[in-house]
Amino acid sequence: MDLLLNAILLLFVTAIVGGLALLAQWGRKNRSAEISLIVILLAISALLVVLMAGLGALAFLARNAEQLQGVAPSGPDGPLLTVSVLVMVLAGCAGIALCVPPLRKVTSRRRRAGGWETGDQGAAPWETTAAPEAGERAVGGRWADPPVFFALWIFVMVFAYNLFNLLSFSELVNSGVFQSADPISPSMVIVSELPFVVIALCGVGLGVRRSLRETLLRLGYGPITLLQLGIVPLFVAAALALEAGFNFLFSWLQPELFEQVGEISEGLFSADTLSLPAAILFGLLIGVGAAAGEETLFRGAVQPALGITLTSILFASIHIQYGPSVVLVHIFVLSVGFGLLRKYVNTTATFLAHAGYNFTLVILSYFLSV
Repeated sequence: MDLLLNAILLLFVTAIVGGLALLAQWGRKNRSAEISLIVILLAISALLVVLMAGLGALAFLARNAEQLQGVAPSGPDGPLLTVSVLVMVLAGCAGIALCVPPLRKVTSRRRRAGGWETGDQGAAPWETTAAPEAGERAVGGRWADPPVFFALWIFVMVFAYNLFNLLSFSELVNSGVFQSADPISPSMVIVSELPFVVIALCGVGLGVRRSLRETLLRLGYGPITLLQLGIVPLFVAAALALEAGFNFLFSWLQPELFEQVGEISEGLFSADTLSLPAAILFGLLIGVGAAAGEETLFRGAVQPALGITLTSILFASIHIQYGPSVVLVHIFVLSVGFGLLRKYVNTTATFLAHAGYNFTLVILSYFLSV
């Protein structure tokens, strides 16, 4: 039942984000689509500010009322509540601010005597295409380009949501969000990773701006040479060494959180109860599944728009199962490595490296537990 509810929720979120991503791609050649995108994101940002500020005020009033009645306050403590509300309100404000460059762009066309200054004489602004002139490109800069603007807006919202979850990590653990009687199942891997692929395909304009072949090329998938293939095991070996170093730091600097995160990882990704063939299949499931979703989205679709650094920050933030730990620094560094591999080789190489890294971790955990 939980899997079904998660699938329905993810389907809903994927449909919204994917639809907006397609609208952003369409906005590159259609003025009305571009204006619609700006209006929608501006409205969502403003609603987020009002909603979170209102919920925060109600929560504070409820806590004060409980204290006056001598009842122990329920829910998150005061400082955590304040910071969490502030994070989401700031995210909404940042979303509003991000709408300014594209708004300047769509309102920068000067009126002529008989209408708007466009390539089509007499056409209304919402009927024109978004094929920009050189001067228009300068208005708002690169961040006014609809796909890039949308990618940055999504970055802010997702990062803020993940930061909120990281701040509430202890409460999430106590609520049993990360608890699982069995290792993660194939259906759960599909449910969690397939939306990444769908959003990536929509984000680069499959069916709107690009054919399937053009989409795969934009995502960076293509052939690699034997020399490039030889880089993959070296990359995996370096990543495993980095993993060992950060695990040592984690256990030394944050011992309590280390134990807590270890229990979560053990419950989700442990292969010690499986036979060797089953452990190999489980490792392939985790490796290929995570690599297909995460590399297609982050290295394939997002990195060319936002760059390696912002992409790596976002990539690290989605791994909330590790809590506010030094492991997130490790994931950021690992993501930078994947980003460089994508830049100098292609996404095929990052997919193989990511899959090989995850697979090796599962197999190592199996043999170390025997």
